[in-house]
Amino acid sequence: MKVSNCNNQQNCSFGKFIKINGQRDKIQEFRYKLQNKSDKYLTLCVKKKNDKASLYLISGKHFDKFIDLTKKIVFFDLRTHFEKYMKPKPEKISLNKALNMLKDDKF
Repeated sequence: MKVSNCNNQQNCSFGKFIKINGQRDKIQEFRYKLQNKSDKYLTLCVKKKNDKASLYLISGKHFDKFIDLTKKIVFFDLRTHFEKYMKPKPEKISLNKALNMLKDDKF
């Protein structure tokens, strides 16, 4: 006897959408530490003027939305106008707070 599930239900996965601003080299250090500690987040670093950068952390339902957008929009345009296409505003945290959260295993 073969038992199968015929329901096509979407699982609702909760996620995070976080933006961290700071100096480019410090952002890259944090990104490296985060990737070594957890593979739960997609990280996207966008370079700004004057050696500044923004790091976006994406997981869960926001990651699913990002994947859907990559199918519809040219990646360069998506990367340069990221917040425009990802409609809910990201939660903004400072780099120091993010480092403390990483040390306390809250990511």
